[in-house]
Amino acid sequence: MNKLFIIICLEMLVLSCSLIHKSSSNDNGMNRQQIHELQVRNFSEIPTDLLEDLDKMGMDSSSILNEYEGRYLNFIFKIDTNNFNLVGKKVGFIRNKADYFKQTQERFYHDSTTVGGSGLYIFNTIQKEESGNYDAAIVYWSKKLLTIEEVVKRLKRKD
Repeated sequence: MNKLFIIICLEMLVLSCSLIHKSSSNDNGMNRQQIHELQVRNFSEIPTDLLEDLDKMGMDSSSILNEYEGRYLNFIFKIDTNNFNLVGKKVGFIRNKADYFKQTQERFYHDSTTVGGSGLYIFNTIQKEESGNYDAAIVYWSKKLLTIEEVVKRLKRKD
């Protein structure tokens, strides 16, 4: 009985610590989810053609995502590219884009998991303007779930 209680408590803890926070935005009649949790945690779930291009990701400091970066992030966050596509978008990394992809590469080559604790924040028109024209942001290894307003403020200070 004690083991069952401990298992239930651990499951509740894991669920409560998850980044499963998504909020809707009504931006000029468009509804879309603004905060997306990392959906793929194992490299075995990622198509080979995306993994073959890991060395082409994070090679510059540009906040405009190249095709490889955008396609990879679309996949791991399960973004419906008919509604929003990260390829060519200005995406701020709360930390550093090069470090994010360097960690991804290192984890892949060491048979680990994808970069954990990652969240994708997609901005509406107002948030985009306030952030410095970023379309979205990636937050990773954060000790707490940041609100979209906090992310916008951090990007604004970064520019």
